Amino acid sequence: MRRAIWIVAGVLFVAGCISVGARATPRQPERNILRRDEILASSYRDLDLYQTLRALRPNFLEAPPAPRSRGSTASTPTAVYIERMRQIGLQALRTLRASDVDEVRYLDPTASQNELGPAASGGALIVKLYKPSPSPD
Repeated sequence: MRRAIWIVAGVLFVAGCISVGARATPRQPERNILRRDEILASSYRDLDLYQTLRALRPNFLEAPPAPRSRGSTASTPTAVYIERMRQIGLQALRTLRASDVDEVRYLDPTASQNELGPAASGGALIVKLYKPSPSPD
């Protein structure tokens, strides 16, 4: 009985040490999201959003693979939405300063079609702009 208590106590101690160590690890960047804190911490914060994405998340700008059905070789372009408004192509990213962005989320072709419909069947970039809190005057 005593031995079982010591074993349980030892297991709980080791589990506690592991979880404390896991919390101390810096957060790894998410593959499909680029957040404002990462943008501002980079040397790309003063560039346009297209250049920043090219440096920090190049996978966002890669054309999705062409569908293998129906013999099509052309791929559907990635849709760009800035504040829920559909833009005309990736060039719209060049009109935004990276430091003005709160978050960019990449949706793969399946997720974008499920969330945004067939018009976004080639993947999508969802851009949310940074809105500073009003100052308490």
